[in-house]
Amino acid sequence: MSISGKRVVRAGAVQRRGSNRMSPKALYARPMALRQLYTDAGTLMRRGQREAAAAYQQNSR
Repeated sequence: MSISGKRVVRAGAVQRRGSNRMSPKALYARPMALRQLYTDAGTLMRRGQREAAAAYQQNSR
């Protein structure tokens, strides 16, 4: 195998390693942030449904 062939293999390994830059802490924090986001969205949706039901009741009288 030529020297240039080894360099290409080595460069490919470095690229693969370099593309995965997320730390374990970031990988753990992301689902927690998503859970908070979905919880907030669910709270807003339920609040909107309650307000819509109250408005419907007021308008139906």
